[in-house]
Amino acid sequence: MGVCLQNPRTTTWLAENIPKHEVPTPATDGAQVVFTVANAYQSGSLEVYRDQSTLINPADFAETTSTTFTVTSAPAADEGLTVSYIKQ
Repeated sequence: MGVCLQNPRTTTWLAENIPKHEVPTPATDGAQVVFTVANAYQSGSLEVYRDQSTLINPADFAETTSTTFTVTSAPAADEGLTVSYIKQ
């Protein structure tokens, strides 16, 4: 029996495996720094946006677990926070 290895150069990423502009929970409130995404993400694939500005890992945020991340300063209640990532 042969072994079939997946070639990363020919892998097709399906749109449903890459959530874009997802709003994490809980809502921003000026105090919250730990946020949760809807699906587990691949380490290193998380992109975080604060009012459409890209946050830099690890200066502005850190991946805490496969479903959570921590920002270095709490977004105000009127600031938008969104994420994009590759699902595990």
